[in-house]
Amino acid sequence: MKTVSRAAMGLALALGAVGTLAVSPAVAKEKKEAAAPQKVWKLSKEFRAAYVAADAAVKANAPDALTKIAAVDAVAKEADEKYIAGTLRLNLGQATKDTKLQYEGIVAMVSSGSASAADGAKLNFAAGQLAYQATNYTDAKKYLAEAIRLGVPDVNARLLTAEANFKLGTTGEGLAALADAIKVEEAAGRKAPAEWYGRAASMAYRAKMLAETSNWTRAQVKAYPTPENWRSALVIYRDSTKLDNQPQIDLFRLMRDTKALAGERDFFEYASLAVISALPGEAKSVIEEGFASGAVNKASRAVSERLADANAKIGPDKASVIADEKRAAGAPDGRLAANTASAYLAYGDNAKAIELFKLAQKKGGIDADTVNTRLGIALARSGQKDAARAAFQAVTGPTRKDIAQFWLLWLDQAPAA
Repeated sequence: MKTVSRAAMGLALALGAVGTLAVSPAVAKEKKEAAAPQKVWKLSKEFRAAYVAADAAVKANAPDALTKIAAVDAVAKEADEKYIAGTLRLNLGQATKDTKLQYEGIVAMVSSGSASAADGAKLNFAAGQLAYQATNYTDAKKYLAEAIRLGVPDVNARLLTAEANFKLGTTGEGLAALADAIKVEEAAGRKAPAEWYGRAASMAYRAKMLAETSNWTRAQVKAYPTPENWRSALVIYRDSTKLDNQPQIDLFRLMRDTKALAGERDFFEYASLAVISALPGEAKSVIEEGFASGAVNKASRAVSERLADANAKIGPDKASVIADEKRAAGAPDGRLAANTASAYLAYGDNAKAIELFKLAQKKGGIDADTVNTRLGIALARSGQKDAARAAFQAVTGPTRKDIAQFWLLWLDQAPAA
């Protein structure tokens, strides 16, 4: 999805009051009286004469209008003269709907150096729009950057800058422009549309900028925490990162808690991963949740087979978990306690999971990031938000840290227990 609508591309939007700057007959005969101080144009007698003829031809849309404009260009020496000569091309281009003429006129006005800062901002914005429409993305970037520097208030200047950069493959600059556009909206008390976040995440993903992809998907669900956006964010992150089974399990758990599981495939993949990870109780509860929500067809052969597989393993697994819990206290390190805690987490016994994860931390010899992630999940699910936040914040490994950041975002959105 593009961030800039067709309506935003209209030249009038950029020009605003600049359209009134076309030189009036006062060029030929200066008026001494004025309600307010006006710019005093520095124009030669030769230029004035050529201008009057060209202006009349432009207004009449005469066949020789361009020839007479060229005659004005030929005698335009001073900055003011070059600026006013540019208005002739702009006016003729607007009258004939010739965007090339409009662009040439505006560029001449900008290049003259005679425009005020306010008018320069509008003119550069207009030049940037027209360059973008003509697929001249390099010049579009140049003029839009100057419009922004001069203080153009229209957020579309930032959005077009982003799109021009995306077209040129300079994705990082495009993402920075989009971030700037969001800041402009927030400063004006408006909420940036969800599509802007989605566009940024999509472009970062295409450019294989994994850290930026993760940052933008988190920003999207922070601004718009819908199940659909959560699913999009987590799936994009999962697909852009090669996750092992254990981190994937914790990502699926977050999809479940944010109601982001959608369709039979999500439930089946989650349950299959749980079975492979020796978590039959979690596989069973996930499938039954899919049945209850209507997301999974009870007649599905593949899902029914996975459920039967999980059911067959639950009895022996529970017996093993109970035995391992008793052995964990005397184990030389915390690995058995951590594995047993993970099993209790899968069965939904958060209290037991918390107790054993803490034992694992005390004994050591564990993957601290995995334990902190899962301790945070158990604490969050039991309503201990502050303790959960501390556990997630303790995760430091690159992959696990991304997952913990997603959980922290959900924790901030979750209602108090």
